[in-house]
Amino acid sequence: MKARLKASLPLPFVNESGVIQNLVEEPCGSVAIITSVAGSVRSGHYHLTDWHYLYVVQGEMRYGSRPVGSEGELEWVTAKEGEMIFTPPLVEHWTEFPVFTVLISASKLTRTHENHEADLVRLNAAHHPV
Repeated sequence: MKARLKASLPLPFVNESGVIQNLVEEPCGSVAIITSVAGSVRSGHYHLTDWHYLYVVQGEMRYGSRPVGSEGELEWVTAKEGEMIFTPPLVEHWTEFPVFTVLISASKLTRTHENHEADLVRLNAAHHPV
């Protein structure tokens, strides 16, 4: 399964009161808010069974991904406010934040530290091709 760069959002519900924009319409075990300072790098890992959506609330995220074990180039995309990325299991991924950024992360598994670490394979800095 490949990462869905710029994953599609479900159609919003709009009425006279405003808008309801669903982000994820499938069962998930965790929803978190992640903040990242300008110039920071996160991720550098892959998940064995977990998946996650990353929705940019504020700022901008550069997202690079490739299949696990690939020596090929990363496929990079920039997600801006109101855009979302989907990462399935077994996809190496990196995130970079050129400006202060706020994300909503929705994951399949509950995101206790123990669950997250048990399903995560970290990649060392030498794997980061940038």
